[in-house]
Amino acid sequence: MSRRIAAGGRLRDRFGRRNPAPVFGVVGALLLGGGLAVPAFETLLFVWGGTALFVAFLLRFVMTGSTVSSSVTTDIYTAMAANVRRLTPADDHEYIPGSGGVTLVAGDRQFDAAGERLLRTHDGLTAAETVSDQLSVLIDVLVNDLELAARATATVDGERATVTVTGSRVGTAELFDHPVASVIGVGLARGLETPVAVEATREDGALVVVADPLEGHGESPPRDEENVTASE
Repeated sequence: MSRRIAAGGRLRDRFGRRNPAPVFGVVGALLLGGGLAVPAFETLLFVWGGTALFVAFLLRFVMTGSTVSSSVTTDIYTAMAANVRRLTPADDHEYIPGSGGVTLVAGDRQFDAAGERLLRTHDGLTAAETVSDQLSVLIDVLVNDLELAARATATVDGERATVTVTGSRVGTAELFDHPVASVIGVGLARGLETPVAVEATREDGALVVVADPLEGHGESPPRDEENVTASE
């Protein structure tokens, strides 16, 4: 005897189960009704009501979309990264640019870098003259476009970049090709057109990524330390 089992339901959107669109819709309708009932304030109430309904429309039809929770993403990444770590326990990670994109090299093995896929749609990451120029774009992408972190601060000393990230959306129990570190490594390797060595560590609850260009750029004259910050 065969049995059929199925499950379905409303997908979680970026607001979870508490999308405020209905609230704004009700408030907008009430304000419009108030404008009809109180002619003395109809202009003000109509403006407020129309604004509330417009916000409700945006929240309901424009800003929603299915997502995966941060904890689920972290669990998937941690398991996969740990499996890869068994193949290559080497801690030296280098992001090497090539004609087919940027490749992660760890020890004597090559891997597809997570950052290569994450940055695939960002055409603004073109060749840059300096590390700080490229980092100013990358940390903005991390925080505001990819939403991988709540806040990111970059410090450039000579050609070595140190990026400190707080509120990482992906957990840091495992750091092999961590999405944040991978975006930094791939972005710098692509923009500077040179291999970049990347080291990721955990310090006081923050994720610290140190990136160091390997060829040519290390011979640049020393410059004053520069700071770049991005936050939500």
